[in-house]
Amino acid sequence: MSKKLVAMLLGVVLSATTLGWKLVTAAESKPKLTVEDYIDIYNLYGIYTRYFDMGADDGTRYASTFTPDGEFGQSGNRIGREAQKASFRSSDEMLKRDGRSRRHTTTNIVVLPSAGGARGSAYLLIFNITAVPPFVEGGGLYDDWLVKTSEGWKFKKRAYYTFPTFKPGMPQGMDFLFPSVQK
Repeated sequence: MSKKLVAMLLGVVLSATTLGWKLVTAAESKPKLTVEDYIDIYNLYGIYTRYFDMGADDGTRYASTFTPDGEFGQSGNRIGREAQKASFRSSDEMLKRDGRSRRHTTTNIVVLPSAGGARGSAYLLIFNITAVPPFVEGGGLYDDWLVKTSEGWKFKKRAYYTFPTFKPGMPQGMDFLFPSVQK
């Protein structure tokens, strides 16, 4: 084999090795989530809705799904666990006053690793279970920033967007819940 051919082959091998090393290094630097992280995050979505719907306390369990400085709202209008607890109590009092009960259901959960932890998104359906028959009275989309803490995965920030085109299909006699909806 000629020296020129050997040098050329050696150059190709070195270039391929260098490129391969760069690809491996780049892949290793991307944030990753373990299977356990995904399971824990999916559980967080589940316990969030259960604590909100059936908290049976002063909102402490619901608030515990957030970091101590966790935000809720499109512009972070509720910041911190005390603000989350106050919102829970207000919602709970309104439902009791109206003699209503509801259940939140999150679906189509998507979780992706991010530099600070994870980004999540889920559809939300809110069911009025006091009505006969029960019906979906609201819905929207959660946009979430999640972080892993010493207490496990928590919501750092949670924005909620309602579906602007959503029109609930109310059973007869329940339209008082949505005075802006015209028949």
